[in-house]
Amino acid sequence: MRQMIIKHGHVLAPYNQLDQTADVWIRDGVIVQVGQVEERADNTIDASGCYVTPGLIDHHCHLYPLASIGLPAEAVCFASGVTSAVDAGSVGCATYAEHRPFIQRAKLRIRAYLNVCTMGLSGLPALEDVDPAHWDEGAIRACFAQYGEELLGLKLRTSAPIVKELGYAPLRAAVALAERLGISVMVHCTNPPGEMSQLLGILRPGDIMTHMYMNQGSAITENGGVKACARQARGRGVLFEAADARAHFGLDVARTAIREGFWPDILASDLTGLSMHLRPTAFNMAMQLSKYAALGIPFGALIQMCTSTPAAHMGMLDTIGSLTPGHPADVAVFRPLRRETVFGDRPYGHEAQKQMVGEMVYEPVLTLKDGEMVYRSVTF
Repeated sequence: MRQMIIKHGHVLAPYNQLDQTADVWIRDGVIVQVGQVEERADNTIDASGCYVTPGLIDHHCHLYPLASIGLPAEAVCFASGVTSAVDAGSVGCATYAEHRPFIQRAKLRIRAYLNVCTMGLSGLPALEDVDPAHWDEGAIRACFAQYGEELLGLKLRTSAPIVKELGYAPLRAAVALAERLGISVMVHCTNPPGEMSQLLGILRPGDIMTHMYMNQGSAITENGGVKACARQARGRGVLFEAADARAHFGLDVARTAIREGFWPDILASDLTGLSMHLRPTAFNMAMQLSKYAALGIPFGALIQMCTSTPAAHMGMLDTIGSLTPGHPADVAVFRPLRRETVFGDRPYGHEAQKQMVGEMVYEPVLTLKDGEMVYRSVTF
C-alpha cells in the first residue's frame, strides 16, 4: 500500500470549494481525504507556505510527435504542475491513428482536438489546406466514432493568411460539421479575415474562441473597452480561452479586458517546442498563472480556469480537475516567490514587444500524477 500525506499547505480546489489550510491524504494513487489528517505515512511532505491544487490541465498545447514542432510533453508539463494536456489540432483524420500509441503510452493524460484538415498541421511551416471542399467528412466521422472518448472536438485556424479569399467560409463549414457530429469547435482567431462580430456570431454555445487577448487584427477590445459582440457571445455560452504562446497575446488588450472583468473561461498555454521556456512570453503554465495574477486576476480564479472549468468542458470532472476523494491523485504544489519578473507579449528583440513587471511568481515544486511523484524541485 503506497501512502503519502501533503501537510499544512493552502489547498485551492475551486470545484470542491476549498480555499484553506489542509492536509491531502493519498493512498494507492487515489485521494482519500482532504482536511485534518490524523493518519501517519512514511512519505509525509510539509507544504507550509505553498498552494496545493488539483493537477493543472493545459487545454491548448501542441505535443511531439503529434506536431513536428511539438513540445516534449512530460518534461515540460510535469515540471509546471500540469498532469493533463490537450493537443489543439496538430493531427487530422489521416494522422491521428498513427499517433495513438504515443498517447496511450504516455504517463501524462492526453486528449486532442482533431484538425478539420485531413493532414492536420503535419506540413508546417507550410500552411494547412482549410478549403472545406477538400475535407474528408467520412474519415472525420470515422475518427469520432472510433476514438470519440479521446477526441474533444474540431479545431480550425482562421487567420487571414491561412483562409485567404475563403474568409469565414471554413469556420461556417466547421461549425456545421460539428453540429452534425454533436461536438464543439475550437477556433484560432489571431488576425481573422473579417470583423470579430462576424467570427463570434458563427460560434455556438460550448464552442471555444482561443487566443482571446490576441492583438493582431480584430481584437475583442476597442476604444478602451470590451466589444459588445464579445459580451453577447459570452452571454450565449461561447467560451473564451487565453492561450498565448509567443505572439497570440497583447498586453494592452488583456489589461483592458481584465480591468472590465472580461476574464478567460479557460487558461492554457499554446506551447510548442518553439515557445516553451521562452522569456518573456508564455514560457509554461506556471508562468501563465504568474502573468495573469500580475494582471490582476486572483490566484484561486486562475486555478479554476485550468482545472475544473476545462475538466467540465472535456466531460472529465469525474476524473480530473478537483481534489475529490476517490478520484485519481493528480496534485500540484506551488510556492509563491516574491520576485520581480518581466512578462512580455512578444519575444525579446521584437520591435512591437510590450512589457510589464510582476512582483510574484508561482514556482512549481511538486507534481503528482495518479499519486506518483513525477516532478519535485530539489529545494522542496
